[in-house]
Amino acid sequence: MNALFASAELFAELQRRGWFPAWLALLLAAAAVVAVGALYVFEAGGLGVVRRLLLAGVRMSVVLVVAFLLLRPTWVREDSAQRRRPVAVLIDVSQSMDQKDPRPAPEDHWRAALAFDLIEPNKPLPTAPPEKEERPSRFAVARAALTNPRLDLLNRLKAIGPLEVSTFGTTRSGGKDGNDLEWLKAQTPDQPRTALVASALELLNRDDNDLPAAVVVVTDGRENGGSKTFAELAERFRDRKVPLHVYGVGSSSFGQLRLRDASVPESVFQDDIVTVPVRYAVKGVAAGKVDVVVKFGDREVAAKRDIPVREGDDIREQLSFVPTQEDIAANRQEVTVTVTVRPDGPGARDPLTDTVTKPAQIITKKLQVLVVEGLPRKDFQFLMRALQRDRRVDARFFLTEGDRDAMKLGEPWLAEFTQQDNGTLALERESFRKLINAYDLLIIGDVPGAFFTPDQQQVIKEFVTEGGGLIHIAGKVHAPHEWLSAETGRHTIADVLPVEAVPVKFPPRPPGGRYYQPFVPALAPSAIRSPLVALEDIPTDNAMLWDRTARTEAAEPPERASQTKQLQPMEWYYPVTRLKPGAEAFLVHPTQRTPGPDDRPLPLLAGHYYGKGYVLFSAFDDTWKWRFNEADRYFGRFWSQCVYQAGVPRATGTKLTQVSLDTLEPVQGRTGQVYARVLDENFKALTADEVSATLERIGGGGDDKDARTPVKLQKLPGQDGEYVAPLTFSRAGRYKLHVSPGNRSPATLEYRVTLPPDHEQAPGSLAEAEMAKLAAESGSAERPGRFYREEDLHRLPDDVKAQFATFTKREEVVLWNRWPLFLLIGLLSVEWFLRKFSGLS
Repeated sequence: MNALFASAELFAELQRRGWFPAWLALLLAAAAVVAVGALYVFEAGGLGVVRRLLLAGVRMSVVLVVAFLLLRPTWVREDSAQRRRPVAVLIDVSQSMDQKDPRPAPEDHWRAALAFDLIEPNKPLPTAPPEKEERPSRFAVARAALTNPRLDLLNRLKAIGPLEVSTFGTTRSGGKDGNDLEWLKAQTPDQPRTALVASALELLNRDDNDLPAAVVVVTDGRENGGSKTFAELAERFRDRKVPLHVYGVGSSSFGQLRLRDASVPESVFQDDIVTVPVRYAVKGVAAGKVDVVVKFGDREVAAKRDIPVREGDDIREQLSFVPTQEDIAANRQEVTVTVTVRPDGPGARDPLTDTVTKPAQIITKKLQVLVVEGLPRKDFQFLMRALQRDRRVDARFFLTEGDRDAMKLGEPWLAEFTQQDNGTLALERESFRKLINAYDLLIIGDVPGAFFTPDQQQVIKEFVTEGGGLIHIAGKVHAPHEWLSAETGRHTIADVLPVEAVPVKFPPRPPGGRYYQPFVPALAPSAIRSPLVALEDIPTDNAMLWDRTARTEAAEPPERASQTKQLQPMEWYYPVTRLKPGAEAFLVHPTQRTPGPDDRPLPLLAGHYYGKGYVLFSAFDDTWKWRFNEADRYFGRFWSQCVYQAGVPRATGTKLTQVSLDTLEPVQGRTGQVYARVLDENFKALTADEVSATLERIGGGGDDKDARTPVKLQKLPGQDGEYVAPLTFSRAGRYKLHVSPGNRSPATLEYRVTLPPDHEQAPGSLAEAEMAKLAAESGSAERPGRFYREEDLHRLPDDVKAQFATFTKREEVVLWNRWPLFLLIGLLSVEWFLRKFSGLS
């Protein structure tokens, strides 16, 4: 018992742990002492005073020990001490750390070499480029640096305070003590998001005495997993006086190149100038040169070299070439555009390259075009001038309501059509057939229904069936409603049109001065990539020219719409009831729809193959308005593209299969649709329920599960020849869709899926400036945070200052243990012994 009391400090506090009230224990002890005294005073006496007092003292001691045990007393001792605060290490294991950075600058190559212990860590980086040009991943570099025996970072940090090593991506995990390097070596950067700010803030959710002395963050600076900003993170760390020491992993000279688009026409003319607009994006290359090279087949046909690097998302170059006889004989009728960025600087390397290839067929003769119109509408007047200036076209014209004597003089008029009988063309079937077949394309405007005889109209149908092109520009006076009102069973030109309609007559003067509310045609979804309606070389710019109510996802945002040009609105169109099976709409009305049950956006420009020939129907005749402030820029381009679309098949052969996407720029994580227009070998719309295709990932290896994927295109209800299939853009990269409908005319569509800007795997450099600012704004004046690259890591442990936390140690000595029990038993034994030898019971 004395030993127990001796082990307790003098300033220790005696506390009780029992439920028995202290006052009651004292009261019972006092009562027991009095009772014991009375017992031995009045007990029969042959006992002397000394023995009587001894027995009374022993009995009183027993009572007091029992009272002591009832209170369950404890000695409590508290003292203060100091301990080292821990050092927290956060290692980024998000997918961005798996990127293998290009390292065009020598210092970035040497940084990787330093991490892998190939050079001494505390020396300046060499200026000469290293021999090896390997591209390790960011995480491999970081892991090598943390386990580098010459840097010895973790052991040196451990001397400052207990080490807490965690990884972070979507969330923070780990909590290792830093001794298990095998655990670190087994980590893989596979987290889909980077919650850098949230993971660092989590370390501050502690009592002041448990805060880390410093937090060491190993990251590339990508933050996309939370709502907090770096500024908020720095402020919190500054308030808690905890410094952030950031080791930035990645290339400081990171370069990024993406060839966004190269507009190449599908058909080009021999000895004609072909212009190829090229769009590309460059990031992370401060200085250097750009080479843009165009090849037709294997022959280089145009190039721009040593262009100074300009950083931006939309850099444009324009190259031109002239197809020659040599190109006609090329094995591959395709145009390849390659952009190469060569960074500047001593020892600079790792040029950036991107390539796109598109098919292009060379036409070796002029298109022969015949234009027949009623009255000289404004569209006719400007179209006539445009065709006469186009050296790829040889055009003849005729006005059914024009001066016959003037047109009998010949070019550019077709004198043969002046042979009329009461407004009807007086040419025999065979003569008319020979005359028409001398042309590749027939453009018919607002021509009276009686101008062509039934036999001549049948010849026009045969002309189209055999491969000739036809464009019909609807009018308010005669066509197409006079063709549509023909007797039942009579074949007319309306039979070959891609639309169905009913006769509609328009008054000479519209009520209220307008036929309809002004409108700008909208792009049909399947025509977004069609060259027929491309009035700008850049797809996004082109999308904004047309009606903004049909803006695509790739077009400019609404806040910028007011800054973008748009076509002048029209005030008239010929209403149609539906597209024919296999027909394709290129332009639709922004608000009007076809009657039920079809109930689709009303087609304004539509086309289809009729036999071997291609037919276009234009429901409007106000395209002359597009010349406002633009001259022929849009008007001329639109009509030349229509002429080539309808006239070229006769010169080059018919494409029985056509494929297009409904989006300009596929983005990973989104979905789209692929459209196919398919004709059978007899040039009729295919009626099969589905068409097979194969989606190939370009550059995918043999172990790539996405290297080849089957795709089934389903026929659109009620539309023969029209097929559609959903596509999921699940992975970034370049893809090629091969459509093989069994008509001996397979088609291929090549496209690229890009990553969203905030995606983990989206190319991006180390956020060096952001990380340096974050580190500098954390901590305190005495213990500031710092930013490090590989060449600075040797001094990181020296910059981390130890911090101490005061803690209180509480020690309890339990006094109601076995020793008081032994004392009680001993006292009882002594009392029994004394009473036994005193003759007491």
